[in-house]
Amino acid sequence: MDMITHLETLAQKDPDQRRQALAGVLEAEGLSYTLQEEEASFKNPRGVANYLLTPWQETPCLLFCAHYDAVPGSFGANDNAASLCILIALAKELKSRNLPARFAFFDGEENGNAGSRLYAAQMDKSAVTGIINLDVCGFGDTIAICGKGHETKPVLRPFCDKALLDKHNGQVLKYLPKSDEVSFAGSRIPTMSLCVVPRWDIQYLKAMATYGDGFLGRPPEFDMMLEQMEVITTMHGGYRDNPQYVEEDAMMQVYGYLLEGVTAPPAAKKRFGLF
Repeated sequence: MDMITHLETLAQKDPDQRRQALAGVLEAEGLSYTLQEEEASFKNPRGVANYLLTPWQETPCLLFCAHYDAVPGSFGANDNAASLCILIALAKELKSRNLPARFAFFDGEENGNAGSRLYAAQMDKSAVTGIINLDVCGFGDTIAICGKGHETKPVLRPFCDKALLDKHNGQVLKYLPKSDEVSFAGSRIPTMSLCVVPRWDIQYLKAMATYGDGFLGRPPEFDMMLEQMEVITTMHGGYRDNPQYVEEDAMMQVYGYLLEGVTAPPAAKKRFGLF
């Protein structure tokens, strides 16, 4: 696989070069796409440009997504080029097997989820059975998954199977920092998000979950825990926000987990409160 090569290509500080790099990688891998665009505005001075892979099957299926933009001045290597590399490899594999799936690479996550909100407003809900969003997936050894209760939905249940989680060192949590999955909150489509973090960061995420969704605010301790997480150094211009710190093993861990989850037999219907 060319994950590391693609990572170095995609980790561009200049946003226009980053867009061009993504287009070039998709074309080199034989993945055709359409651009979903929104004109520049005061709120989004560069406009929005989502890259949507052309489906190889029209069957209703899962949507895998990740944002490709980065905060100004950042390489965005782990946030979020690593996730792009994983999904590009997954798309190639599923296309080669002719297994249905949809893929979207969103612009503007760092600017109020502009790209995913545009997609959510125009999406054909009948074509999407569930949504899996990747954000920060290239540093650490533990896959953290959060579905806000959607983990029990049949379309997402294979990804939360205990045997699969144990095999790929994954954990289902009640809290992850918000990303593009929030744009689909009102769609009634089962949605989950995932990231990779060092094992010690899992304890911080579990503690942060005790503060709920923050509707009534959060105490200073919450931000202190967030700042103590090791993975923070790989995001938003942190000192590890560089391709040299992204771990190929972490990306392969997520790739293997997603591939096994999407190719698993359909989940049985829930009966008598049991899986």
